[in-house]
Amino acid sequence: MEVDFLKQAAQEMKPWLSRTRRDFHMHPELGNKEFRTSRIIQDSLSEFGIDFQTYEDSTAVVGLICGAHEGKTVAIRADMDALPIQEENEVPYRSLTPGVMHACGHDAHTAVLLGTACLFSQYREQLHGNIRLLFQPAEETTGGAEKMVTAGCMKNPDTDYVIGLHVSSHPAGTIEIRKGAVYGASDQIDIRVLGKQAHGAHPDTGVDAIAISAQVVTALQNLVSRKISPVDSAVFTIGKILGGAQRNIIADEVQMEATLRTLYPETRIFAKEQITKIAKGVSAALGGRAEVDIRESYHSLFNTDRVVDVVRGAAAELVGKENLLEDPFPSLGVEDFSYFLDAAPGAFYCLGTTNPSKEITWPAHSSRFDIDEDCLPTGVLLHILTALRLLNGEAEET
Repeated sequence: MEVDFLKQAAQEMKPWLSRTRRDFHMHPELGNKEFRTSRIIQDSLSEFGIDFQTYEDSTAVVGLICGAHEGKTVAIRADMDALPIQEENEVPYRSLTPGVMHACGHDAHTAVLLGTACLFSQYREQLHGNIRLLFQPAEETTGGAEKMVTAGCMKNPDTDYVIGLHVSSHPAGTIEIRKGAVYGASDQIDIRVLGKQAHGAHPDTGVDAIAISAQVVTALQNLVSRKISPVDSAVFTIGKILGGAQRNIIADEVQMEATLRTLYPETRIFAKEQITKIAKGVSAALGGRAEVDIRESYHSLFNTDRVVDVVRGAAAELVGKENLLEDPFPSLGVEDFSYFLDAAPGAFYCLGTTNPSKEITWPAHSSRFDIDEDCLPTGVLLHILTALRLLNGEAEET
């Protein structure tokens, strides 16, 4: 496929991309409730003549475009869910659902992937390989990616590469990508400190869970600064503490809710072991005891270097090297695209969407978030050019 022809086709598609994105924006749906969004995706794929499958008790949609010629399979992902935020933008396409908003750009992700599907479907005869379309629910909540992978979305045929994008606060017309670690892993941690209740006038007859918890909090603050290498990355945050019954009663229980964020798997394992050890050890030393419950959330996201090189080549061809950005540091935010990368080599990149001249500058997860829709054709083209290069073998190991 000629690049200039694809650029023209994507630009001609912009009005449709904007209408599609705005329709999703006006009708946002929370994680695992993307029923209308899923139905529109299915109807669109049927209109494009693309086979797709769905899963029981899921809004996920997986399409497959089989090229006329044998080759590799490249999967492209878009997440569909919105956030529980009341939109404050005064625009014709503002959310019609009270308290729910596409404040993280998933409406744009979905529109871009549908545009990608539309263009690829028109050129099957020239396609050497297959394009898999992954429309994923619940990225913001329970994590739809892992469930899709478990259900077999990367199989039949096996996926050779997987790519995906996210809107970013960089200017429209720019693309950002980095090698190696991109996003961190997270864990939800609940600590329950138990003591013995007593009258405030007789503290010697009780075991003060609040006093113990204060020491536990202090000890845990040393985890990152003294137990983890300064050239590694980790964040431990105790965001909520509840305890006590009355001002004159020695508390017998304190509950703490915390999060742990790490980059590397070995650091994640070590930190969780240390949190448990510190909480239980300090509590026991002061006459109480602690219970620690750790619930694993998303994994760290690591891009595949050789696929990043392919994306950079496609991006340079599309927007010019001067508009190709690289964040010098990974983020300790989380992104469940990591589960797709556990199943196949690939890369996750960011699409610039801001434009101060249009007063589009608010960050994601804000009630005033919006995008410059000039970025939509760029997103479509980046998906297509990257996928074509991967099908042509540019990321093969030598």
